[in-house]
Amino acid sequence: MVCLLTTVEHTYAWDEVAQLCPEAHPHTLSYDAALASPPAATEAIIFGDLDLLPTWRLGGAARLYRRLRDAGARVLNDPARYLSRFGLLRALRRAGLNSFDAYRVDEGQQPARWPVFLRCEGDHAMPVSGLIQTSEALARAIDTAVDGGAPVSAMLVIEFAGEPVNPGLWRGLTVFRIGESLVSGFCVHDDQWIVKTGKLGIATPELYADDLRIVRDNPFGPALRPVFDLAACEYGELNFGLVGGRPQTYEINLNPDLAFGTDEHPSADRLEAYRTFRRNFAEALARLDP
Repeated sequence: MVCLLTTVEHTYAWDEVAQLCPEAHPHTLSYDAALASPPAATEAIIFGDLDLLPTWRLGGAARLYRRLRDAGARVLNDPARYLSRFGLLRALRRAGLNSFDAYRVDEGQQPARWPVFLRCEGDHAMPVSGLIQTSEALARAIDTAVDGGAPVSAMLVIEFAGEPVNPGLWRGLTVFRIGESLVSGFCVHDDQWIVKTGKLGIATPELYADDLRIVRDNPFGPALRPVFDLAACEYGELNFGLVGGRPQTYEINLNPDLAFGTDEHPSADRLEAYRTFRRNFAEALARLDP
């Protein structure tokens, strides 16, 4: 059995996993329930949603991790070693794994390069600004974000690092770590620089063919394994883009809202990419089951 620990609000993220991998008996458990009645040490237990936990609950989760580990459970994502979004981006820049940096707004430090944008820690929502080109515009954007309710203590200034895959067309890529396995997800295409859910009908047949190649061959997995290791992440979804052919990591989501594609699409390559991703994910999760 494989158990994912989540916040109460995000247990839904594994709904499709339960249907995809029934032999591994995947299920979720909230941290409230797990701290009151810990899961069995005979399960593989994934600590998800660490970015959404307050500090006091993160410490409780870290102690639970150690109790389960010492009882012989297979546990993934040590809460005591978790890096925040800012901590990860700064560590990746210092390690030379990213070419861009991030700054806390309350540092008051000016970025080394432009453009930049504002984003908050502790969520996976859209940025709270567009691209910003000057220090004066940055100051105005921070004031506007604060007036709109964005907390200064949670806001980051992030240097922009991205490039379109075709003119006016942007691509988001993902690699999942599931224990020791790395699995490429299918690409998402959008007509704006911030790629979230994507837009239908804007990718070309050539891009769908390349998408299938990426899902099948996982060409970026080896280069991204050190990122997972630096983040002490043993289960999660790494979101990245390519700049000059080099992966640039934007974030790691420890409890992604998983979707495995549909059985209807005009591109045969896209349908095969969906099937390949489902198969690779299910096989990797089955390898976690004790």
